[in-house]
Amino acid sequence: MIFHQTLPKPNTSKAPPAYYRLRDVMRISALSRSTIYRRVAEGRFPAPVHLGGRASAWSSFELQTWIDDPAGYRAAMPQPEGPPRYQHQQTRQSIP
Repeated sequence: MIFHQTLPKPNTSKAPPAYYRLRDVMRISALSRSTIYRRVAEGRFPAPVHLGGRASAWSSFELQTWIDDPAGYRAAMPQPEGPPRYQHQQTRQSIP
C-alpha cells in the first residue's frame, strides 16, 4: 500500500487581483478615505464598481490608469440623457 501522495504544486503566478477594496486602495494611493471619495466626486479618481449588496471595489485597470498619471487623470463623465431638468424653487411666504 502506498500512503504517500503528491500534493499539487501551488500556483506561483502572482497575477494582480481584478478589483481592490477600499483598504487596499488607501494603501496603494496613500490617500485617505475622504480624499478618495472627494476626488471620485470631482472626477479626479476612478469610481468604485458596485459588486453587490454593500460591497464595492476599484477596478485594477482603472486604478493603474490613475497611478500612471495621477495629475492628468480625468474620469469619463456620463452624458445626460434627454432635455435638462429644472428644479422648481419654493417661495417662502411671509405670514402676516
